Amino acid sequence: MVKREELYVGVDLGGTNVRAAVIDAAGHVLGQEKHRLLSREPPQVAEAVVRAAKTACGAAGMPFTEMKGMGLGVAGWIQKGTGVVMNAPNLGWREVPFLKLVQARAPKLPLWIGNDLSVAAGGERAAGAGRGVDDLLVVLVGSGVGAGIILGGKLHEGASNVAGELGHVMVHPGGRQCGCGQRGCLEAYAGGHNLAAWARDDLRIALAAARAAGQRHPNVGRKLLEIAGEPEKVTAAAMEKAAHEGDELSRRLLEEAGDLLGIALANLITVLNPARLLLGGGVLNGSPRMMRAAIAQVDAHTTKAARLALQITAPELGEQAGVVGAALLARASLALAA
Repeated sequence: MVKREELYVGVDLGGTNVRAAVIDAAGHVLGQEKHRLLSREPPQVAEAVVRAAKTACGAAGMPFTEMKGMGLGVAGWIQKGTGVVMNAPNLGWREVPFLKLVQARAPKLPLWIGNDLSVAAGGERAAGAGRGVDDLLVVLVGSGVGAGIILGGKLHEGASNVAGELGHVMVHPGGRQCGCGQRGCLEAYAGGHNLAAWARDDLRIALAAARAAGQRHPNVGRKLLEIAGEPEKVTAAAMEKAAHEGDELSRRLLEEAGDLLGIALANLITVLNPARLLLGGGVLNGSPRMMRAAIAQVDAHTTKAARLALQITAPELGEQAGVVGAALLARASLALAA
């Protein structure tokens, strides 16, 4: 029989999905749940979080009331000490008191909240591909782009809790609009939704040029259009498939996004000198072309000394990194509070 004090719930909240899992003290997943967000309104998302947590408990065969605590990893900037999500571009949130909203729906359960990439880095170091590594970067490219940073064996979150916002480093000043409100951020080019929007914009231009010339189909992006059906249905996955089949537009954008990511990574590695980089995420894992471009830029632009010390590998926990890390955040926070 698993004891109550050994059980925690971890929740990973992204721009598209909510995941929850019951985790024991060693980081093992005992039961889990994942579903798409039907609404991004904060009260509805809070309901979805608690519902996912309870479903994960059911999958583990344990009642929700037996959980010792719950950790939340949210894709956004979390204000220190308040649990307020100050900015979550992929959710469209600004200054949302999310921890309070969840607490109102689970009043007896101790809760903690952190940035999703920070908790994922903690999960990978505790139970994944970062075991035993004191200087670790975890970089995930999905709907957004972010990094979790562990330095000297400790999670580095910065004075304002925003260390690791790799997606919002400037790569094209005055460039494409980012969900954070700035222009030219890395995420505006390499994040999954924005990458697809970039392709859609170029496709619309190509379609307009083709129609002006009296052509039915554009010369640029034709294969991508065939695969997607229409510009509005373009996804990063469709772009990778089209590029594999010779689509020049898709190839160019994927490689450019990979180049921008790789240069940003090279600068981060040069400054922080980590021993290991765990590089993954849904978009990057689904695009070998983008991954190759990113690693090529890391190899080309990282200082020699920093590159020699670095091992690049894939995260081991995959989608479970966030939930494991969030649950272990709750466990560590409870231990500190004791």
